[in-house]
Order: sequence, then structure tokens, then C-alpha cells
Amino acid sequence: AVDLTTRLLADPGDKAWMEDPGYWGTRSLLASAGVEPIPVPVDDEGIAPSPATLQNPPRFIFVTPSHQYPLGMMMSLSRRRMLLEYARQRGAWIIEDDYDSEFRFEGRPVASLQGLDDNDRVIYMGTFSKTLFPGIRMGFMVLPKPLAPHFATGLSELYREGQLVQQAVLADFIEEGHYATHIRRMRQRYAQRQALLREAIADRFGADWPTSTHEAGLHMVMHLPRGADDLGISMAARTQGLSARPLSRYYSEGAATQQGLLLGYACVPEAEIGPAFRKLAEVIEPALEHLARTQEPPKPIAARINAEAWSGA
Repeated sequence: AVDLTTRLLADPGDKAWMEDPGYWGTRSLLASAGVEPIPVPVDDEGIAPSPATLQNPPRFIFVTPSHQYPLGMMMSLSRRRMLLEYARQRGAWIIEDDYDSEFRFEGRPVASLQGLDDNDRVIYMGTFSKTLFPGIRMGFMVLPKPLAPHFATGLSELYREGQLVQQAVLADFIEEGHYATHIRRMRQRYAQRQALLREAIADRFGADWPTSTHEAGLHMVMHLPRGADDLGISMAARTQGLSARPLSRYYSEGAATQQGLLLGYACVPEAEIGPAFRKLAEVIEPALEHLARTQEPPKPIAARINAEAWSGA
């Protein structure tokens, strides 16, 4: 979907705002299409461009508002409205990646950017790979009406019709209500697995140890003190048969302001979560002890956007 969008709407030299940290694969794809990725920090309300960044409007704004990847916060309603108004004024396209929106465990969901958009500036993307299984390799787009025929033609010419039989089966699966039932069942199961992982972290490191929000998603970020070698911890964990991705690798080069570990729990049976984390803790603890001996305690990380910057853009 991202590839099709850049092929149809981008020119070489265009710029695209990317959440920082964010998904490195999108940055690489944009760069290969001649689009310059512009890393934009996030705060607890979502993407947070500086006044200087706002003065240089992009062609695209890529966001994960339902569950920011990888940090997990949900974009606030006020930030969504500000972003939509900015896109309207500057003629930018907002690419809304509806990442993990189906798996919200508590709190009321906020309307999607696409649902709030009155000016045809949002391209909404989603996938069934997370909700069903990775091998299905099917996704979807919700497009502004003027773009739909052009994207349909581009899709047919560039990628052909895709998996027609699988699409028909999935359409019936959704139409007959099985998909909604599946989502409800898996939401309960994933919420239980997340709770077990949080309990395991609290048991080993204390209830106040900082982690990402628990409202949604299929992974959790376990934050580490600033200066911690999350890449080294991740590599050491791998030798123990564990997967814990380093948060610092999701930042643009040289821009990491936080260290941590991404811990997925969706495919881990409930009975294995506690033992697996205890095994991971045996890798983390020596690294933190070494850090404590060699560095001062970390300082808190700041950053809330000045809302006035939006209105003055």
C-alpha cells in the first residue's frame, strides 16, 4: 500500500514526515522511491513537529495514531484535529497506518483520522496479517473518493488482482460475522497475556518500572535507563532463544533519546510468559548493574509539543 501510494502521488525530492521512533521499513521504502524521510519526534499525544518543521510542509505525513509504533501511545483528539487542519492548509497527504487498533483493551477508542477528515486528505491503511495470521498477506486501503479510480487502476496494472480466492473467502468470513467474533476472542486472550507480562516485570523489577501504555497492542516496551545498551541486551537475549528488540534501533540514525526492549506477547502461551521473562531478566540485570557502576542516574525525558506552534504554522 505504501509502495502504491508513493508511485502514484510522489515525485522524486518530495518529503515525508515520519514518526521518530517509527517503523524503519517505511523509511527505507520511501528513500528507495526518492522521497526524503523527515524524522519527527513524538510525545505522549502523538507526532510532535517543531515550529521549524511546520514551516517546511511535506508531501506525506505518516502516522500510527491508534497505537504509535513502537512506543504505544494513542494520538489525542486535539492532535488529530490539528494535524488534519495542517494537512488541509498545506496540501499534504496523511497516511494513517491503523496499527493494532483492533486490539484495544481498555479506554474508549478515538475516531480515526480518516473518519474525522472532511477534506479528502487522509489515506487509511490496514492489514489482516496481525488480526488473522502473518501468512495471509492481505491488507486494505480506504481512499478519498477522487483517488479511488486511480488507485484501482494502479493496483491492477502494477500488482495485478492479487489472491482472488483468498479475498473472496475473507469477504465471506467478515460478512458472516466470524471476523468480529475472532477479534473479540483474541482481544481477551491478548489482554490476559499482556497482564501476565506486566506482572512478571513487576515481580522482578518493581511495580513502578516504566513500560509503555497498557491500553492496546500486541507488544510492550520495557523502558531502560538512558545509556543502557539495549542492542547488546537484545543480542545477548537472542543467544538464550529470546526475542527482545532494541528500542534505540527504531530511531533515525543517531537520534535515539530512549533505550528499551520491545517485548511481544501475542504468540507466547500464557504458561510460558513468566518463565521466559525471568530468563530475560537474567540478561538484563547484569547490564543494568554495569550501567549503574559507570554512569550517573538517567535524567527524565521531556517533550510535549507547544500547541500554539500548530495554529501559527
